[in-house]
Order: sequence, then C-alpha cells, then structure tokens
Amino acid sequence: MKNQATIENIIRSISGSDTAINKGKQEWEDIKNSGVDLDENFYVAVVNKGGGMGSSPGTIVTSVVGGLKDAGKLEAYIKKKDPTSEVRKEKEYSYATIHGDNMVAWGTDVVIMMSYQKSFSPGNMQYDSTTGSYNLGSSPNATNDMKLELASAFNLKEDQSVASIPEFRDLMQEKSDASMWVNSSSSVENFPIPLPKVRELFSSSFTAAKVNFEDGKITMTSRSYYSSALKDILKKYSGPTADLTLVENYPSDNVNAFALFSFNPDFINELVKYLEVGGMVDSYLTKMMGSNYTLKEALRAIKGDFAVVVSDLAAKPASDPNAGMRGGQLPNLKMIVNIPVGDKVQMNRLMDKLVEMQMLVKTNNQYRLTPNMQQTGFQLIVDDKNLFIASDENVLNQYKAKSKKANINANVMSDFKSKSGVAYINIESILNGINTSPNAQGNNVLPKARETFKDLEMYTDNFNGKYIEGYGELRFKNEKENSLTSLLSFFETASKYVKTTPGMVDNNDVQIDTVAPGTGREINGADVRIDTATELAPSDARAPKRK
Repeated sequence: MKNQATIENIIRSISGSDTAINKGKQEWEDIKNSGVDLDENFYVAVVNKGGGMGSSPGTIVTSVVGGLKDAGKLEAYIKKKDPTSEVRKEKEYSYATIHGDNMVAWGTDVVIMMSYQKSFSPGNMQYDSTTGSYNLGSSPNATNDMKLELASAFNLKEDQSVASIPEFRDLMQEKSDASMWVNSSSSVENFPIPLPKVRELFSSSFTAAKVNFEDGKITMTSRSYYSSALKDILKKYSGPTADLTLVENYPSDNVNAFALFSFNPDFINELVKYLEVGGMVDSYLTKMMGSNYTLKEALRAIKGDFAVVVSDLAAKPASDPNAGMRGGQLPNLKMIVNIPVGDKVQMNRLMDKLVEMQMLVKTNNQYRLTPNMQQTGFQLIVDDKNLFIASDENVLNQYKAKSKKANINANVMSDFKSKSGVAYINIESILNGINTSPNAQGNNVLPKARETFKDLEMYTDNFNGKYIEGYGELRFKNEKENSLTSLLSFFETASKYVKTTPGMVDNNDVQIDTVAPGTGREINGADVRIDTATELAPSDARAPKRK
C-alpha cells in the first residue's frame, strides 16, 4: 500500500485519541510477542456445514489460520487475554477455549482460531434479558464439534484441501492486498428447492478474487470458474454485450445508479433443460396461457437486453409521520426499466393474457396498466420495440423522445464498453439526497459518509472459454488517502452510533487493537487471505509470502 498505510497511521486517523494510541501500543507489543508469525500469510475460511435443500439449519465454521513461531509464547498470550482459559492436549494439537465458544488450537508451526455457530434461523434466536437483545443460540455440542473440525484440519492432506486446485495456487502467486476464494458449489446446499442435476451443474464452480487498497479507491478483480456442463452452455450462448444506449438518453443530470446487462435468452432455456425441469415449466406455462405454450416461446418475447436507471433521489415529508423513512420522510425518486422486445408476436401473446387477467389494457398498438393500477404513479407501457416501467409519465415521455442526455461520467461509460453486464452507483448523489432529521441518531454518521464515499462501478466480461472475469472499484472522496484508512475511519464513526443504539452492542463489547508509533507494520499483499466454504490444510498457512 501507498501513503504510509501502516496500522499505526490507520488507528491514529480513526481514533483521534492519544489514549487509544497508547492502548494500541501495548496491544501491538502483546501481539508481536504472542508467538504468532506475523510475517506469514493469514487465511480466513468460512465453511457451511449441512442445512439447505429444505433440511434443518446447518452450522457455520469460521477459522483463522496462521503460522506459529513459539507455542510457549502463544500459551502465555492466551492466558493474559483470558485468565480463565485452560490449555488441553490432544494427539495432533493443543487447544484452549476462550471467550465462550471460540477455540484456539496449535501444532508445531500452525495456529488456528475457530468459531462454530448455527446458521441463522428465527427459532434459534434467544432473548438476553441483561442486554435486551436477541442473539443466535450456540450449539450445546459446539466444543466437541470444533474438536472434530480441528482434528480433521490438522490431519488434512494437501490433495484433500484447496491447495490441490491449480486456480487457487495461481491466485496465491498473484500480488494483492487480500485474496478471496469462494466455492460456489456450496451454495447449492442452501438452495430451498431440490432440483435434479443441480449439484452436477455447479460442481467445481468457484470464484477467485484479488482486492487492493489503493489511494482513493478499493479495486477487486475476479475470475469465476465453472463445471464442464455449465461451461459448455456458456460457450454455446455467450456473446452479447450491454447496450449502453439504453442509459445514455435518460433525462437527468442527477443519475443515482444504473445497471445494464445482455444475455442470450436461449441460455435460460438450456439451463432449464439441463436441470430436467423443462417439462414442468412448459406445463405451468400451458396452464397459465390456456393453450400449448413453452418456455422457449416465452423467451423469444425478449431480446435479452435489460436496463434500469434511478435518479433524483430526495426525501419528502410523509403525510403520516410514522410512515416511511425515519423522521416521517419518504424516498422520492425517478426510475426507468427498459426491456427491449424480441419477437413481437410472442410478446403480444403474453400481454394479451395479462389483458384477459385485467392487469393491463390495450390501446391501439400499446399495452398499459389499468387506470386503477396507474394511480400508484408508476407506468408500464409495452409497444413494438420495448417494455417500459417508469416512475412517472413525464420521465418516460422524455426518455422515449431522447430529448436529453444523461449526465454520466465519461470514464465510467468508457470502462463499460463491450462488457456483458455493468452497474454504477453514485454514492455521493444518493447520500446528498438523504435529508437529516433533528431526532435521527444517524445524523452523526451521514456527514461522515458524505465526506468518505464517492461512487462504485462494477462490470463483467463474457465467458472466454475458461472463466468470466469481473471488476469492481469503490472510490472515495479523499483521493490522496489510502482507502483502507478512509474505510476504517468511517467504520469508527458508525460504530459509535451502533454502540449508543438501545439493544445493540455495548461500549465494552467492542475493542480496537492499535499499534505503536514507529513499528512501521504495513498491511501488505499476502497478509490477508479469505476463503469460504473450502477446507484449508494447516500446511497452507506456511506458504511463503509473495509480494
């Protein structure tokens, strides 16, 4: 990182307190003497166990893995931080339970900190009368479960771990401030409806991403890899790029956000066929339409382009002070959704059915909402070329007439050329559209947010035969300050609001570890590695740093 983004400078910028700096000085000295190897990579792994597919809630295992230089110093550090903890010995490792259900375990040269928690379920929430809040209940067998997880981790072979995947090894070789590895196939376990072949479709699917904290911006580059079956479908139906003209003629100088993407509609039909639910979908459509009708026919109604634009966000007083946003305010904005028509005959068949259901009316060659539904203020119009949804008739007429150009950063639009999907959020304009309220506790957070955040852009390329590449960039107002410093400074302000909100975290529940002046400890590329839903071998923590 640039601009002296040391831990010392970060803490100094967010605390503004000599007391916090002095406390951090001691904390950092303790950490340096903890026996943990601070010059090695750190890995964070989040693994979902069980649950999903309509079954009972599973558990979430979170592990932090690092290198260890001195086990004796680590034991002393644990006892200092939690005098009630007791070190116990197992065959492969030693461990101590700290601060409730958290566990620290270590072997010869590896240390693992692990927590074990049930997946969220309203039935698992328990009321804490001392704090007046609800908390997620812990498993009564959490300690035994964690011991099983730790035993498995310390005996995990490389060919059973993420280190055996070539793409993961490639990610570890690339320089970055942080890396993320997301196993997409694990999300299948949480899918609410079991579908045939869904596991096969998403097997061996994962995303590798690099994150860098630069001056004035956080950037993320990702590569998403897919199973052989899904790659074949992507190859067959890849190609379209987002049509930027769908947003260029939006009539506003204050665009808050927009998103565009383009796809081949036959891609959806092929997915449904692969999952072996095409017959069920066609049967439903036939029943709805009253005659033989298929998904393939329905998809022909659209071209495959999609655009949504939101602008001119502002808060207006609500007629009912208890309704809407805090302080009796309602959000007021303008919006357009544009879905270009593909086959007009198929679109008319669908719209005629909605007319029959008394949801739309047909006038000449256009379909509109019924008069009753138009009272909401929203407009829906379908003509020969487009399906429009608009916040009001005026913005729709101006958009269709192409009488004005949207005021959008030219550099952003240049970045979006030839991309399959794009999104932009003007955070600055959104925050400026939010009014403060004399009674809103968040008023100390809003000014800080306004001086911190600028905008966000994201885009993806088409499938290149091996992966889909994506890019994201969060920009900050202060272009000369390291983005991590800016982000943590905002979080510090926001945490003060959280701590003073009834039923939330108490002042004594949150502590920030700080560092001493002169340590010069930088948060660097290989220092942080984040992994989800993947087994991590302890030996991976000893991988050499790559800077």
